[in-house]
Amino acid sequence: MTIGYLGPKEALSERHRELAETVLLLPDVSPDRVVQAAVALHGVQPFDIAVTMNDTYLQAVARINHELGLTANPLETVTAVNDKAFMREMLRGGEVGQVASAEVRSAQDLLGLAGTLGLPLILKPTHGTGSRQIHAVHDEARLRELAGELDFSTPGQETSAPWLAEEFLIGREFSVETFSAAGEHHLLAVTEKFKTANFVEIGHLVPARITAEQRDLIAAEVRRLLTALGVQEGPAHTEIVLTDRGPRVIETHTRPGGDAIVELVRLAGGFDIQGLTFTWLAGKPLDLIPRPLAAAAAIWFLTLPEGEVTAVGGLDEARAAEGVESAFLTAAVGDLVPPLTSSWDRQGDALAIGPDADTALHLAQQAVGLFEVEVAPSTATA
Repeated sequence: MTIGYLGPKEALSERHRELAETVLLLPDVSPDRVVQAAVALHGVQPFDIAVTMNDTYLQAVARINHELGLTANPLETVTAVNDKAFMREMLRGGEVGQVASAEVRSAQDLLGLAGTLGLPLILKPTHGTGSRQIHAVHDEARLRELAGELDFSTPGQETSAPWLAEEFLIGREFSVETFSAAGEHHLLAVTEKFKTANFVEIGHLVPARITAEQRDLIAAEVRRLLTALGVQEGPAHTEIVLTDRGPRVIETHTRPGGDAIVELVRLAGGFDIQGLTFTWLAGKPLDLIPRPLAAAAAIWFLTLPEGEVTAVGGLDEARAAEGVESAFLTAAVGDLVPPLTSSWDRQGDALAIGPDADTALHLAQQAVGLFEVEVAPSTATA
């Protein structure tokens, strides 16, 4: 199998340079430009499939495969995955557990939700990623505040509403890692998720602490979802809430999970999702036989109060702690810590393994507790 890289220069890593036989750097990485460049490249140096692990380019890659007639998930499928409102429309009235939702194109739409969708509700960008701009709305006063604060313009996306409102799902949240082959969806792992009150993810645990019956319910719902959306090939990462009505889908992605979830699955003794992905891309037979997890793995993220970092330490101690496979600390003296509003606002993490889920989670959290970061109120936040 040969590999080529097409994309922005700043995203080209040394690993890309080692693996890619062809490198095409683009100063303009707008979706139209990426598609045009890939089609032109295919005319000179044909390739079998375009793939990305970055949400930003999933739609562009789907267009490339569609225009060139390459074997991949259908364009409509990837569009639904990247457009939360379109996904809800495709699922409406089908076998997948229904989640009440409404598109929001204006402040007037937003103000009318209390009477149509009801409260509480979740409001999120139709094309959002990384837990950014997700709002839990519990009363009409908050609706009025958001009506005056949010941007309702849709530059370049005129066919899609900028915001989607959904019913507030109550229950434990999980992500489901799967791999599809010829339309058959194989369960790889169920990941337990931990979030802040404003929905920023701060931890993941494999395997999730659920019963076998709950696992079967979750797996069946995700298979129904992927079939309904037309997913045919490759990895998928689906987020669900286990409510008292059963599993309800939040969203899905035709890529492996982020936040080192693929590493958690591998370390827990399950599947190597990255290896499966490259085996699939190479057209080789896939080993998707179910296997019990031999251990457990968890990752926990460091979150800091808003202010200026004045001292940093403890990284070596965290890396040397029991069960720790890796630990990273991105905070540096002089950094200004922003409010915690997305995944990009976390300042470090520790990944640990253990003989069971409770132990792995404890070891990861314990390692993060060894980080020593002092934060003083900055002039901007004082």
